[in-house]
Amino acid sequence: MKIFYVILIFLVSLSVSAEQRYQAVPLNPGYEFGTEKAFLLDTLAGHMWIWVESPSVGDKVGGRYLIYQGQLHPGKTVGEVIHEQRWAGESP
Repeated sequence: MKIFYVILIFLVSLSVSAEQRYQAVPLNPGYEFGTEKAFLLDTLAGHMWIWVESPSVGDKVGGRYLIYQGQLHPGKTVGEVIHEQRWAGESP
């Protein structure tokens, strides 16, 4: 958890400028024990990341991950789908 605050302070210190390029938003960890999560956004270039830190619990391995989520792109019209991923459902 200390690492989360160190990273958050680092990102906040980067955003002290008038533009506030990097924004960090804490995310709900859900039902995972002790997990810390944050959404990170580069407001200038539109890059997005999810930062996750979870402790070792029992036989489950803990770790720290920075997962790239892609880049935001402006649309041309209201309602335009910018990016789409589909998963096949089960057949009835």
